[in-house]
Amino acid sequence: MKKNFPARIATRFRAIVRKIGATFRQERTRELFTFLGFVLLSLVFWFMQGLNEEVENSFEIPVELQDLPEKTTLINDLPTHIEVRIRDKGPVMLGYAIEGLNPLRINFQEYDKGGSSFRLSPSQLETILRKSLRPTTAILSLIPDTLKVQYTHSAGKRVKLVVKGHASTTPQCVLSGPMTASIDSVMVYGENSQLKHLKEVYTVEFEAKRLSDTLRTTVRMARIPNLRIVPDQVEVTIPVEEMTSKLLDIPVVPQSVPAGWSLITFPSSVQLTCMMPFSRFASVSEESFLLGVDYADLSGRPAPGKLGIKVLKAPDFVRNIILSQDSVDYILEQKRPVFTVSSDTVLVSIPDTI
Repeated sequence: MKKNFPARIATRFRAIVRKIGATFRQERTRELFTFLGFVLLSLVFWFMQGLNEEVENSFEIPVELQDLPEKTTLINDLPTHIEVRIRDKGPVMLGYAIEGLNPLRINFQEYDKGGSSFRLSPSQLETILRKSLRPTTAILSLIPDTLKVQYTHSAGKRVKLVVKGHASTTPQCVLSGPMTASIDSVMVYGENSQLKHLKEVYTVEFEAKRLSDTLRTTVRMARIPNLRIVPDQVEVTIPVEEMTSKLLDIPVVPQSVPAGWSLITFPSSVQLTCMMPFSRFASVSEESFLLGVDYADLSGRPAPGKLGIKVLKAPDFVRNIILSQDSVDYILEQKRPVFTVSSDTVLVSIPDTI
């Protein structure tokens, strides 16, 4: 079996060669390949002709700032790329397309004159760019055509960070605390005349809607002209918790009752249902609430013989307070003075009931 294997391969190869030869011997196939050959030759001549003509093209060149001193901080951001449009012969432009153009390297020490900024004009940018171009290459345009480098040698100032945002949750959830940033202060660099009046900096204003879980998001810092904030973005956490309900039996306490009078309510307590963050469930009890009826409301009570119930105290994180009833019946009694009957003192109080 193994000895016949090379023979079978050779036989199969000869069969393939015979088929290819038969195909080329057909007249229609020969005409097709002749036509394709002329097309390819035309393309070669057209390409050679095009290489001798001048061609325009645009390239994106990276921008690099070199030799920046260690204690110097840039105030503005330089563009990452600059777009240059150039013109030259086809072979030169083909080389640029294949190899690419060198980055636009700006030597900081060469242009720093001891101030706080310098500007590179179009002619200066072209001078830097020409170092990586052929002498025959024409520079047609630069975008942007000028570059401003703003910087400071100041040590900077640490300033308080304030998060400026708005958030809302789904009905079954609640914000369980204030928005917080990953850091509480940032470094600000710029002229000392500006820094000395700066007390706090802010994030850009943002809005998060219908949250059902704690959100962590990256927020950029609000820009301040001629100053640089480091870092320029922070992680903000918006704490969100699910709500849970609790049922409590709360006494109704009369309020502002004059001396010598007694106000009794029926019933003396009512059921209160409320919603709260799940983490606060255990901390909420009957003592967390105060329900009352006000003696001053007797002149304008909602119905004869009834007083409206008011929620006088409740935790600020509690939502959707519902009472089993919004008013109670009452009895108002006036207490009489105490009389002395004999040497053995007997106190008698005869109340008047209203």
